[in-house]
Amino acid sequence: MATIAEKIEITLIPLFGIIFWLLAPILPGQLNAGNLFLTMSALLLFQSLIRDLFLLAEMKRKPQQVQYSATRCICLESTVGITGILVGAGILSFGINLPVVMNKWMWSILVMLIMAAGYFIKDIVLEIGPWRILRDKNHMNILFKWRK
Repeated sequence: MATIAEKIEITLIPLFGIIFWLLAPILPGQLNAGNLFLTMSALLLFQSLIRDLFLLAEMKRKPQQVQYSATRCICLESTVGITGILVGAGILSFGINLPVVMNKWMWSILVMLIMAAGYFIKDIVLEIGPWRILRDKNHMNILFKWRK
């Protein structure tokens, strides 16, 4: 069952699609693929940041005894976002010029797809050593550590 925060986030996805559709005339009509990767990855990471800030505020508002587990892991959403940033930076640094035409619908659909993907992978955590994929609805209770 979806929480109120999840229902709000689901509602915001098409709303942001409409906003970007309306803003499209002032957005670039053509973008280098590297810049597109950077922009969409930044959107994914920004969505994750807003969600994490909301979760932190919720944790402070409802004080409770939280048991933290220390493990070597990373959120899949952050992994995808960071990878996109690195790919975009790599494309730009190698001087690869792949133009992508962006009209109203492209901006709108791409933003909604990125935000929907972020929503659907938000609870997935990749654990390193042993390699496994976990689903943790609130992985704010996991402390990252480098060594076992």
